[in-house]
Amino acid sequence: MHQKITSLLIIDPQYDFYNVPQNEQFTVNSDLEQQTISPALPVPHSWKDANRLATFIHNQQSHINNIVVTLDSHHEYDIAHSIYWQNKQGEHPAPFTLISHQDIVEGIWQPTELKMLNHVLGYTQSLEQTGKYCLIIWPTHCVIDSVGHSIVAPIEAAINAWEIQTAIHHQIISKGENPHTEHYGGCEAEYPFIDDAKTQFDPQLVDLVKSSDHVFISGQALSHCVASTVEQIVAKLSPNDINKLTILIDTTSPVAGFEQQAKTFIDNMTNLGVKMTTTTDVIIG
Repeated sequence: MHQKITSLLIIDPQYDFYNVPQNEQFTVNSDLEQQTISPALPVPHSWKDANRLATFIHNQQSHINNIVVTLDSHHEYDIAHSIYWQNKQGEHPAPFTLISHQDIVEGIWQPTELKMLNHVLGYTQSLEQTGKYCLIIWPTHCVIDSVGHSIVAPIEAAINAWEIQTAIHHQIISKGENPHTEHYGGCEAEYPFIDDAKTQFDPQLVDLVKSSDHVFISGQALSHCVASTVEQIVAKLSPNDINKLTILIDTTSPVAGFEQQAKTFIDNMTNLGVKMTTTTDVIIG
């Protein structure tokens, strides 16, 4: 008899995306240095999302066969961070500035490293022609080895307890290390490079779905990295495999101001056969 395989995919459950309450913003020791948790891009309601997901993992511990976590992983110098860009006065753009292809053509914004000019012209043109996100400058976030890059405590503790209970190791998929392209989805960058395999399509998450009977999906943010990851996976799946996917809708939230994008994503995925449910309504086994 076939044993049902249940997997959990957690997308970018990192401190920089969670609205950590004041009393939880303690300092932590990292390489003997004191660091305070100060989220760069806190998503509204996300701390409650984290605690609901942690409770779900604890409650379903013996029924979960795989846990896969994607980690947004950037350098300070990144195409979606301020220091990558400057105006004619040498000033860097403020967070949430939109940079269009035309802005670069007109010289309103140029790459700080002028040798990247042809790249950013091609990059922004590609984003706009394919109907992807307009290039947006985010607060500097998820810098590798920073506190903001690490998994939030409630979810990390729940994963650790699951590992102890099941003797299974959770899997990490890192994305975003190439500073010259954005990498919202867990399968491939927005603008893959021929000479960088880490920006090209990675079949791991598609294979996870194909080898599972059920895949629960959580993480942050619903409007961006969760949406992109699920869209990238679904594009490679048959209708039968799409039916294996369930988004735990009470454990993920949109970036403030992007609620409509999240709603459109949910409507589109529901129409394709992806299920939406809350952690309290899930029965496994």
